[in-house]
Amino acid sequence: MNLRLVFLIPLVLGPFIVFGADLDELRFQISEKNKQIAELEKEISEFQQEIEKTSEEADSLKNQINAFTATISKLSREISVAQRKIETAELSLEELGIQIAGKASSIDQFKDSLAEIIRNMDELESQSLVEIMLAHASLSNFFSDVDYIENLSSEMEIRLAELKSAKSELESEKNKKEELRAQLRDLQSEFNARKSIEENARRQKNDLLKITQNKEAEYQELLKDREAQREAVLNEIQEIEDELRKLIDPESLPEAREGVLAWPIKGAVLTQSYGVTPYSEILYNGKPHNGIDIRAQIGTPVYAAEDGIVMKIGDTDAFPRCLSYGKWVLIKHPNNLATLYAHLSLIKVNNNDIIKRGELMGYSGDTGYATGPHLHFTVYDANTVEFRPSSLPKSTCKLLPFGGYLNPMAYL
Repeated sequence: MNLRLVFLIPLVLGPFIVFGADLDELRFQISEKNKQIAELEKEISEFQQEIEKTSEEADSLKNQINAFTATISKLSREISVAQRKIETAELSLEELGIQIAGKASSIDQFKDSLAEIIRNMDELESQSLVEIMLAHASLSNFFSDVDYIENLSSEMEIRLAELKSAKSELESEKNKKEELRAQLRDLQSEFNARKSIEENARRQKNDLLKITQNKEAEYQELLKDREAQREAVLNEIQEIEDELRKLIDPESLPEAREGVLAWPIKGAVLTQSYGVTPYSEILYNGKPHNGIDIRAQIGTPVYAAEDGIVMKIGDTDAFPRCLSYGKWVLIKHPNNLATLYAHLSLIKVNNNDIIKRGELMGYSGDTGYATGPHLHFTVYDANTVEFRPSSLPKSTCKLLPFGGYLNPMAYL
């Protein structure tokens, strides 16, 4: 018996030689998908610049239609990016599957090799030293194998350590696969959201063309009518919230400090502050702004500012001539604060949902009355929040959120 042959079994590299060609092809495809994503993101950036340029120009029907067209084109590219990311994730899952299969095969070979070593050691232990000596043609061969046997135990320990390492790597790759599957589910959800947002943008453009019949005079008349409706709703909200502010209990609220709430948009940039501002003088007839506005193009992910429960979701656009918050979500938090997210393009939560800080709850937009895409964010004393219909004559607003509002910057 030649004991040295036990260790000639290929333990690690064998399986990956078999799968090497498949892995190379998958990695090439992943690389190509990433190049396509980079090209699409470049186009998205160009459309974004076009949208921003249009928003700076005079409010005319032509500019509004151009803005819709650029937004739809941008959203279309974002849908393509989401699709490519899904395809890339699927390829990565396939790549991991091959690696896991190769690692599992290596582990099986480790086990077979160790089993062979153990069998050989059992055979040796069943023989006396004299029997082993008589089985060799010369003393030199005998002593050579004796030395080899003495090292067998340490060699076996090494192989056991390698087996444990291989098993650890296998578990790590399986965990990566689960994480990738979760990422894939998120990407599929984002893809569906982008499609829905794009369909809404197309509908808005078609509705505008239908109402105005592509005539500038009709568009300007529509703007005047909308402004009158918005001002009436805004005045009612202001009057009710002025009263509700009297009910604010400072003792029940958290201490004002940074980080009590998380920013609802990553990399947030303010476009309008809280309270009386130069913009509120124009947009709110000199009355204070009950929250902050954050720059956010249509389709920007919006996240919950803190753990909480969704008290109510709504859509003022569901009621004709109810020009207010558009699609909105109001979340109540355990610290007695409540947060309002308005002008959303898509809502991803339902009434009474439990939500975690930083969890996706919707996408920004320009629904309701908005001078452009952005997120309106208000913080209330949760104990003052009310939901009621408008009491204005002939108003169609059947559900609006009200509350004693606070300065969001005291908690962000």
